[in-house]
Amino acid sequence: MLPITVNTEPGEVLSGITAEELATVIGRLGGKDDRFAVVERTSGDADYYIQTWHERGGAYEVEYRDGSQERHFAARMTDVEDVVAVFVGWALEKDGWTGGHDWEQVDFSAEEEDEEGDGGSATDATGATDATDDFDDEADARAADALDPELREEAEEHAGVLVRSGFELPGEIAEAVSDYFYEDGDTPVSVAAARGIVGPLWRERLAEQASWPEVTDADRVETAFAALAEQGITARMHFTCCGNCGLAEIGAEAAEGDRGFVFFHYQDTERAVEGGALCLRYGVHHGTGEDADGADGKDDTASIGREVAAALVEAGLGVVWDGDPGQAIEIEPLDWRKRLPTY
Repeated sequence: MLPITVNTEPGEVLSGITAEELATVIGRLGGKDDRFAVVERTSGDADYYIQTWHERGGAYEVEYRDGSQERHFAARMTDVEDVVAVFVGWALEKDGWTGGHDWEQVDFSAEEEDEEGDGGSATDATGATDATDDFDDEADARAADALDPELREEAEEHAGVLVRSGFELPGEIAEAVSDYFYEDGDTPVSVAAARGIVGPLWRERLAEQASWPEVTDADRVETAFAALAEQGITARMHFTCCGNCGLAEIGAEAAEGDRGFVFFHYQDTERAVEGGALCLRYGVHHGTGEDADGADGKDDTASIGREVAAALVEAGLGVVWDGDPGQAIEIEPLDWRKRLPTY
């Protein structure tokens, strides 16, 4: 397993994947709404990352940041094998992983001038970017202002939760907010109106991140999940809409040799965002333990639970769980501050 977390345009957050799985992610890039991958170290330091953008038929635009804006470099590559080799070399911190490519330092001065002049693209101290560049701020604001006040208040509340969750890009959040009100073939909140709501919330959250500690509780959860993945436990954050769907689909996420699983779903994330504990489901993959209804099955499930709890404690998190395999594990206390996607 590589000590990385991968964020993709469709909103995936993949932790503890293998080099082969990373190659699959990069190799598929190029289609509509699936054009980039951003890779961060599981240490959670947002000033160290590598990313690529690729549209089918074009070159791969590869960039990496090595601790600061002054150490941000870019290269263009045409061979997907070269891109994969660079990403794997970076992840494993191999000597000479940058070799053989024409890296150039990225000049951010034009972006900084644009930010000062007209509110364009911005990069904050954590390396996160203002991904609202494609929003039409004036038109979107007018669409949002035209909403019924009560409807707008409800839309703002829902959008705020999604932004603070930290898993989706602003365009995806706007579409989700619009869909949230969908009924009888239509929605009273257009995507444009939703963008008018999401844009200011996104930029406000981006500004907040500058004052956050280097490691947050959300980073600690990510670290624990990465460690569990290395131990043969399928670990997924913000996975599916609910517990039933998560339990039904987690088996398809298992890597070869995985013994058990742990995940939290969208509603769990929302509860954490709103100040509650983060609830984790866990268990044994079918075929790797005894009958789940028998004593041996419960013992196997409890064993996975103990591994999960130990990883959380090791990452510096509080755990509420009495050892009962029939009970979910909760992380509490918890201050959910997850940095926004970095692309």
